[in-house]
Amino acid sequence: TNMILLCTAMLMACLNLALAIDNGIGLTPPRGWRSWNAFDCIQNKTILTQAHMQAQMVAAVDKSRLVEGSRRSLAELGFDWISMDDGWQQCNCSTRQDVDPKLPQCPNLCFGGHCTFHGADGKPMVRHDRFPDMKALVDYGHSMGLKVGTYLNNCICMEAGSSTTHYEEDVQWMVGLGFDGVKIDGCSNAKNLSRWADLFNATHKPIRIENCHNGWPDFQTGYCPMNFFRTGGDISADMGSIIAEAYSTVSAADLPEPRSRPGCWAYPDMSEVGNFPDGPSQLDQERSHWGLWCVISSPLILGFDMNNTAKMKRVWPIITNQAALRISESWFGHPGSLIRAYPADSSQGFQLAQTSCDGRPETLGWHVVDGKLLQGDSEQCVLPDGVDCPPPTTWSQDVQCGLRMGKCLPSNARWQFNGSHLQHFDGNPKDGPQCLSVHKGLLDVRKDYYSRKAAAVTLEGCPHQSTTSPQAFQLSDKGELRSLSSGTCLAKLPLHGIQMWAKPLGAKEIAVLLVNPIAENQSLSFPLIDTPSFDGTDVACLRGNVPSCVAKDVWTSRELPQDFGHVSASLGPHASMFFVVSEAPEEE
Repeated sequence: TNMILLCTAMLMACLNLALAIDNGIGLTPPRGWRSWNAFDCIQNKTILTQAHMQAQMVAAVDKSRLVEGSRRSLAELGFDWISMDDGWQQCNCSTRQDVDPKLPQCPNLCFGGHCTFHGADGKPMVRHDRFPDMKALVDYGHSMGLKVGTYLNNCICMEAGSSTTHYEEDVQWMVGLGFDGVKIDGCSNAKNLSRWADLFNATHKPIRIENCHNGWPDFQTGYCPMNFFRTGGDISADMGSIIAEAYSTVSAADLPEPRSRPGCWAYPDMSEVGNFPDGPSQLDQERSHWGLWCVISSPLILGFDMNNTAKMKRVWPIITNQAALRISESWFGHPGSLIRAYPADSSQGFQLAQTSCDGRPETLGWHVVDGKLLQGDSEQCVLPDGVDCPPPTTWSQDVQCGLRMGKCLPSNARWQFNGSHLQHFDGNPKDGPQCLSVHKGLLDVRKDYYSRKAAAVTLEGCPHQSTTSPQAFQLSDKGELRSLSSGTCLAKLPLHGIQMWAKPLGAKEIAVLLVNPIAENQSLSFPLIDTPSFDGTDVACLRGNVPSCVAKDVWTSRELPQDFGHVSASLGPHASMFFVVSEAPEEE
C-alpha cells in the first residue's frame, strides 16, 4: 500500500514538474526536527549550539523504543532531517533577540541596513562559540544517515531596510558545507524564492526548501519554487494557536485544484507536540494537534527536545502511530481540509450574528434597556467581545461570526440608539463610541487565496452616516433588528462547536477528525453520512446504507460503535476523535 501511495505521489509530482521546484523532494509531506521550539536565543538555558544539534541527531537514530512490536528509530519512520533555526550566525551588533554585551546595540531592530550576519566577502558569519565547526556538524549527521538543514534570510540580526542581499554567497556557503535543506525566513531582504530555487537547481544538488512567509504558490498557475510554504503565524503550545494555524491552510487546500500538493505543501508551522504544559488535557491536546497536522497533510516537523526522556515516552505513541502517519502521507488528489463546524451545545452560550429575516423567534424582541442590548426576556447581554469562528468552506459556506452574548454584569459600558446607528460606549469617557456593523460573507475559490471570509457582526468606529452603510439598522415594532445594507437580521445564534476535518485516502477510504476547539466538554452524534466526498472517492455505504460503513479509530485500531449510522463523540476540552471511514468488508 505504501508503495502505491508513493508511486501516485511521484506521478503527481511529475505532472506538476513545470510548476514546482525541480528537486524531486517532498513528494509526501516532509518530516523531521527543527530547533526553534526547543532551542532559541531568547533564554540563556536554551540557546542553540552545535552540541544540541548533535544530541538531536543521536536521538533521531535511537532504536531503543518499539513501534508495533519492533525496535524502530524516528529516522527510520522518515524523521531523518535534523535542521537548525535562528541563532547560529555571528551578528555585527547586539540585538533584542540575541543580546551580546561585547557588541554595540542594534538600533531600530536592525531596520535601515544597520545589521548584518555576512562578512566583507559576502559569506555568512558563523558564531563559533556556539558552532565551532559547522562542516563537522553536517558530516556528523551524514555519517548517521541523516539529512541536515540550515536557516537563512534570518530574523535575528535581520538584514532589512537597505541591506545588501547575498543570494549567491549563501547558496555557495550552504552547498559547500554539505547542507541538504534550508528554511528561508521572511525577515531579511532575500525574499525572492524563484531566485533561490534557480540558484539551488544550478548546483545540481537537491535542496529541500522551506519557505517561511515569502509568498504562496501562484494562485492561477500553481508555480511553486519551494517544497513547503508557511501559511500561518508563529505557533505556540496552545490549542487556540494550533487551530488558528490549521485554519491558515484552508485557502491552499479548499480549491478546485489544491495548491497544497506533492512537492509543494501548505505548512501551518512546526509541531508543538511534546511542548504542551502538564495538565489533565495534555494528552488530548497533543493527539488533537498531531491529528490535525496529519489530516491536512502538513509537514510533520518535530520541535521538542528529543533527549528529554519523559517527553519522548509521552509522545512516542502519538508521533509513531502508523495509522496517523499513513493518513499524513496518503495522496488521492486532495491534502485534506476543514469541512464544517457544528453548532455548539446551548450550554456554551450564544452569539449575536446574522441570519435571514424570516420572523424566526431568535430574530425578534431586540431592545435596549438600562444601556443593555437584550433579546426578549433573556438575561444574556450582547457583549463587545468577538467570538472565534472558522473560515467558510465549499462544504459549509454560510459561516456566521458575531459578538458574544453572556451574563449581564454591572458595568459603566452601555448601548444606545443614535438614529439608525446602534452605538456602544465602553465606559471610558475618553473613548468615543463604536458602532455595530455587519459584513457579508465571501467565498470565491476561483478568484484568489483571499476571497474567503465569514459573515461578521463587529464593533467598529462610527464614521458612516449613510442609511445604507454597514452600520445602519432598522428596529421594527416586533424588535427585529434589520441591517439596511445587507438585508439580514440580527439573531441569537449558537456558537461554533465541534469541527470536522477530512482527507481522502483512496477511492474507498476517507479520514475524519472531529475536534473540540474549546476548553469545555462538548458532544455530538456524528452522522457518518456527513463524511464528505472528494473527486474520485466512491464510498458506496455513504450513498444510502450508512450502517454498513466502518469507522476505525486511528489511535486504538478498533471499530467505533454505531447507532443507526451515527458515531457518538463525547469530547473533553480540546479532545478529538480520529477515524477512517470505509465500507465494511463483505462476509464470506
